[in-house]
Amino acid sequence: MSTSVNTIKRLLWILLGVSILTYLISLNMENHFVSVDSKWLSNDFLFAIAVGIFASLVVVLVCEIVRYKQMKIATENVLLMSFGNLYGQFLIIRGNCNRALNSKEIVSDNLIQSICNNANTIADSIQGTDYTLFCKSNKANQLLTQFKSDKYLALKSILTNFAFLRIAIWEDGKVLLSQGKQNLVTSECVNTNKALNKIVSQSTTILTYLDQIILQMDDALGNRYNWQNIKQSLNTYQDNYIGQQLDDYLKEDVVVF
Repeated sequence: MSTSVNTIKRLLWILLGVSILTYLISLNMENHFVSVDSKWLSNDFLFAIAVGIFASLVVVLVCEIVRYKQMKIATENVLLMSFGNLYGQFLIIRGNCNRALNSKEIVSDNLIQSICNNANTIADSIQGTDYTLFCKSNKANQLLTQFKSDKYLALKSILTNFAFLRIAIWEDGKVLLSQGKQNLVTSECVNTNKALNKIVSQSTTILTYLDQIILQMDDALGNRYNWQNIKQSLNTYQDNYIGQQLDDYLKEDVVVF
């Protein structure tokens, strides 16, 4: 969007210059400050050229403004969906960790790895979004700027630290092996339990922040995203989610698209 904004600004300056030139030519036609009438050149000819350039610039400017507005709406929709997807990823992370804490099953060392990768990709996409506006006081723009400057790196750091869950599982596995037991790490193991609880706590904090920024951004954009209903659907799905077991999967009929 920055390219479109810069183009509109340049067109406005050029249009201003051409307007002044056209006005000066019209004054000269009336008052004859400078005599340009000759066999090959006249005030009327210069005026016609200036008016033609002015009209063409107006058309180009209008087209660029329309393009800017379309890009603005499209970018805002992408931002809202990206923040919503990021919320969903952290919701899955917290849900997986809570289910691991509430069961005695083996905790996989890749329990949240792929989800963290998805969250990282979405955060990078938001950080790289070009949402340059004419009005710097735009609420949505302020919220995005705040995320980029204050929260992005902190969020990336937290996602990176979530990898310590794997280390905790490996450490607990070594302890079990040293005790002559099988390397079957569950949430009852000390390090794994602490890591899972910490991830749940940090995910809850991030979810609260994301909920607020999406709610404020959606409100600033006329509630076009309908975030409250989407959030409710996401939370309901996670609350009622039951992981599919291998036997259930193998019994399923093959679905052909």
